[in-house]
This record gives sequence, C-alpha cells and structure tokens, in this order.
Amino acid sequence: MGLWIGIIILGICTLGSLYMTCLAVKSGDSRGAWLFGGIGVFFGIFLLSLGVKAIAQRSAFFKTVDEKISGRPETRTTFVPHWFIMTAILLTVLVIVLFLLINAFK
Repeated sequence: MGLWIGIIILGICTLGSLYMTCLAVKSGDSRGAWLFGGIGVFFGIFLLSLGVKAIAQRSAFFKTVDEKISGRPETRTTFVPHWFIMTAILLTVLVIVLFLLINAFK
C-alpha cells in the first residue's frame, strides 16, 4: 500500500513540475523552464524506480531488473565509532558559535 502511495505522490509531483515547465516555456522564461524541468526529472527518476519495484511483484523480467538495480543486501555489520562522530559534530558546532560570538561583539 505504501508503495502505491509513493507512486501517486511522485506522479503528482512529476506531472506538476512538467506542467510548470510547459507554462514557463510558453511564457518565455528559460530559467524557470530549466528549474522545473530539472525538478520534474528528479521526481521522475524516483517514480520510475518505484514503478519498476511495483511491476517486479508481478513480472519475472522486472524482478530481475529490480534485483540488478537494488543489488544484493550485505549481511555483514561493522562497528561505527559514534563517539568520534559526536565529538566532530560538537566541535564543529562550538567553532561556529565561537565565530558568531566573535563577530557579534566586534
């Protein structure tokens, strides 16, 4: 059910932005046409991948295509040192706040 909801939402976004592209081309706005065209292609790629995934549930050909696109999931897990990531984030936030305070009191 969630797959079909995603397809419907992405379809609306894709068609809406492609419609806006057509309106921008008619009005002569080339920047808007490129912008909405790019957004339409962006949503269209995700719509295509969800469409292949939905069709793969019924067709053997599209099931192999979906497996080639998705790849095989790896079962191996690795340890990620969370303390290092959290320290880096905290240090970055402290440096940004320090620069803001220095610039505020100049």
